[in-house]
Amino acid sequence: MTHAPADPALVILAAGLGSRYGDAKQVAGVGPGGEWLLEYAIHDALAAGFSQVVMVIRAQLRDTLTARLAPRLQGRAALHLVEQTFDKVPDGCPAPTGRKKPLGTGHALWCCAPLLHGPYAVINADDYYGHSAFGLLADHFHRHKNPAMVGYRLDATLSPHGGVNRGVCRVDGQGHLQDVTEYIDIAVRDGTLAGNAPDGTRTPLTPDTVVSLNCWGLTPALLPDLERGLREFLAHAGGKDEYFLPHAITRHLAGRGEALSVLPTDDTWLGLTYPRDREQVVATIAALHAHGTYPTPLWTNA
Repeated sequence: MTHAPADPALVILAAGLGSRYGDAKQVAGVGPGGEWLLEYAIHDALAAGFSQVVMVIRAQLRDTLTARLAPRLQGRAALHLVEQTFDKVPDGCPAPTGRKKPLGTGHALWCCAPLLHGPYAVINADDYYGHSAFGLLADHFHRHKNPAMVGYRLDATLSPHGGVNRGVCRVDGQGHLQDVTEYIDIAVRDGTLAGNAPDGTRTPLTPDTVVSLNCWGLTPALLPDLERGLREFLAHAGGKDEYFLPHAITRHLAGRGEALSVLPTDDTWLGLTYPRDREQVVATIAALHAHGTYPTPLWTNA
């Protein structure tokens, strides 16, 4: 198996605890053959020309992930499993003690930085980003050198079973990201779509608001700034603080004067935030198979 050096890598963040879902949602079966959501991301990424899969994981998931994915990716893509642990910190930084919660998505990406030598996508393991998301990123990588993200309509990313947290994006007239603001508990209540702004204010939001679901197209240029930010974070972090990747990206862009392209999509998004979300996800995935978007079983013609 040979690939051009420019073939992008897919980084899957799979070390989260899923407190609201209440289970290891990264390996929850949702496809006709029990496929996981992350398998659909891998399937679509390979079809778009990605040649390496890097998964940031908890140690408890290693055996399960290896047994399922290694045979399916053999001869198709390199697979690397990287554990996100508290002792993985930059040289000279003290490892945090007494924590149970991972250090955040920025730390997760830093843990696999030595494997990233070209463009790469970063996604969550428990989201389905749509059949075309990785084609959009691959096409961007072929045409441009700046980073990108796939942007989704807010109203296409809600859960009927409770509020969700989303990165609300401000995009300029050239399609470049200006900033991302994290809103929490976004839901339609009493006929109004709203979420809690960082200051706690309940703020109305429009259905067509562009949101980030952590579907990023990045380059190795981010990694030195990512480590600098991690060092600063570790110097003052409390027991529940997290180093978030969107914050690190925003700081990197501001410091370098670099533009990040927002790639809009109307494609289907699915996620497992609450246990009751699974029923809808299973039904939607089954419909995608029935319509021929995916073969059954998934890996028949990958």
